[in-house]
Amino acid sequence: TKAADCAKGFILDGFPRTLAQAKALDEMLEQSNEAVKTVLELNVPDDVLTERICGRWIHKASGRSYHVKFSPPKSYNGSGEPVMENMKDDETGEPLMQRPDDTKDALPKRLEAYHAETEPILGHYKGCIGCKVSQVNANQSPAAVWKD
Repeated sequence: TKAADCAKGFILDGFPRTLAQAKALDEMLEQSNEAVKTVLELNVPDDVLTERICGRWIHKASGRSYHVKFSPPKSYNGSGEPVMENMKDDETGEPLMQRPDDTKDALPKRLEAYHAETEPILGHYKGCIGCKVSQVNANQSPAAVWKD
């Protein structure tokens, strides 16, 4: 928090994930007379998250990212189930992969963990003096999300 690029604040994405982590963060910041001042919840319905997350495919070597609906590779024509045989990197032709936790089988467990472990963090920070907690409708265009 003392680095020059943090002079006007910083953003944590994906942390804290549990109430215990939030409290540990609070204690760490308190040692330097700092505190969490703003919390943004990017609110998206679970069914939309399922479509977004389960459609992600990546080229492991380069990190290039694809989505079966929003940014498909040239090898996928939109018909049939996306599998490694029809999901190929546009530049190399190598097979794309899905993260193991981005599948329809694994995602319900991730969403359950979010609702059970991460949502209580919002209540924690709503109770902190000087901290503003806001919900942003992230089920809209990126420009509209940014505006909100």
